[in-house]
Amino acid sequence: MPPFHPDWLVNFWLGTPFLNMFDPHAVLIFLIVVTVMIVFIQRKNHTYKQEFAADENQFQLLLKKKSVIEDQMALLDKQKMQGEIGEDQYINRKNEYELHLNNVKSELIRFT
Repeated sequence: MPPFHPDWLVNFWLGTPFLNMFDPHAVLIFLIVVTVMIVFIQRKNHTYKQEFAADENQFQLLLKKKSVIEDQMALLDKQKMQGEIGEDQYINRKNEYELHLNNVKSELIRFT
C-alpha cells in the first residue's frame, strides 16, 4: 500500500524547526476553522453593506420624490396665479400633491 503523504512533505514538516513541534493534522484543522470563520464574517459584512446601500438608495429616492412634488406644487401655484387653471382643478391637484407629499414624508420619518 502506498504511503498517505509523499516523502518530501513529511521531510519538510519534520525538518522545519518550528513546525515539527505541532501535529500537522491539528494545524490543518485549525487553518480550516479559521478560514471558514473569515469567509463567514466577510459574507455577513457584505450582506450588511448591501442592506445599507439599499436603504441609502431608497432614502435618496424619497428625497428626490419630495423635491419633485414640492416643485410641482410650486408650479401649480404659479399656474393658478397666471390663470392657466381653474379653482376646482387647482384644489383637486393640490390635494393630490399634498397626499403624495404626506406619504413621502411619513416614509422619510422611518429613516430618521
